[in-house]
Amino acid sequence: MKTIEHEGKIYQVGAVYEFSDDGEEWCIDRLENINQYVTYPYETCPGDGYNFIRACEFSLGTIEEAPIELIDGECYQYTDRLVNERKGFFSARRGVFFRTEGCDAPSECTNIKLLVAGE
Repeated sequence: MKTIEHEGKIYQVGAVYEFSDDGEEWCIDRLENINQYVTYPYETCPGDGYNFIRACEFSLGTIEEAPIELIDGECYQYTDRLVNERKGFFSARRGVFFRTEGCDAPSECTNIKLLVAGE
């Protein structure tokens, strides 16, 4: 990644930062260039410059699978907390997957999928 040194600090070109004209309101964008000879040196795209820059103090958003709505009495395939592939029937009354060797709490499982006959 290309870097630029400016006023004793090193910035990464193409990285995401927060930018502001006045230090009050901030927006998020990618740093494209630093032109130290202008009033608004931090460029996000040609023609758009800002007076202030700071590192983002939050994590960027993620995309996750929506939680599955479990149906009482249906059979599911899932990965348990010990990373074992399992199959079990969901009991709404008990709130667990029952399997031959025991049971698992859905909150401790991942990759939960409804098993459909014939698949």
